[in-house]
Amino acid sequence: MSIAVQYDYHEDSGDISPTMDDDKYALQLKEAGIKGEQKKLKEVAADFDNDPLTLSLLAAYLKRWYAGRLNGLETIPVLLDNLPEGRGLRRVLAAFEAKLRGTSDMTLLYLLSLSDRPVAHQHMKVVFHSTLMERWLTKRDDYVRFLGPLGRLNEEHWQWVIENLRRLKLLEAPIAKQHDLLVVADPIRAYFRSNLKLRNRTVFEQGTTDMEKLSKDTVIDFRQRYQSTPEIKTWISPELQKQLDLETRQEPTPVREPQEEKPILWKQEELDTAQQQLLALRDSLSMLKSHTKKLAQHLAESNLANKTPDLSTEASHPAS
Repeated sequence: MSIAVQYDYHEDSGDISPTMDDDKYALQLKEAGIKGEQKKLKEVAADFDNDPLTLSLLAAYLKRWYAGRLNGLETIPVLLDNLPEGRGLRRVLAAFEAKLRGTSDMTLLYLLSLSDRPVAHQHMKVVFHSTLMERWLTKRDDYVRFLGPLGRLNEEHWQWVIENLRRLKLLEAPIAKQHDLLVVADPIRAYFRSNLKLRNRTVFEQGTTDMEKLSKDTVIDFRQRYQSTPEIKTWISPELQKQLDLETRQEPTPVREPQEEKPILWKQEELDTAQQQLLALRDSLSMLKSHTKKLAQHLAESNLANKTPDLSTEASHPAS
């Protein structure tokens, strides 16, 4: 299934609607909780191209980390590129990227940016849990390290990450009657997809393959929407119906005794716990290896220090 999501509110800096003056852009910031005088807010809005999507993200950024104060503007990077169009949006997204680097929020956002369709949250969670476990046991590569933050999330934390991205305006609000679908706006998706491709081509290609496979396997049931639709039947004469019944009549299927359900060997929570324990064990072994190396070095230095006095004693008392 493919759902077309339009974002008509996004405007380029060179095509600002004449019906919206600078006061309205400043008002957007003020209503979003940004603190400052009207004149200053108008200057800030102009610095970020008077683009509603960019200003919405900017307000979410300042509120999340700077309580809506304008001093947070100092942390937004200045881009010295040759692409003035959309530069304000890229600056704000770069600031988000710096704040969220290495977190499960950023990993999830990168993955969602690789899909052109809305993504089913529950299906994605199951697929990437199994993908991470399989690759962790067979192949340690950049993609495993990239998926690592998602592997440490339980059900509650997954939901918290999704809600956090929505509060930051990096994810769209839930779609009516389809709250499980995750949607990233086109300009945001294009930015993070391009950045991931530049930073790690291997992760980009493997992630793209997995997201394409995920979208092909995802089927959303719409039958509940049409329960009230009247059923259309074709009229059949009683004689013909009787003949059809005789031709299609089959012997009754023997009733089978109910079979005992096989016990579930591993529950999802147990797999999550086992995975966390494996990661902790790996870290412990790494620390033990480092400690053993330091201890061996210390013992070697101690033996050398003990031999040095003996040599000096022999030198001062030569054999007669």
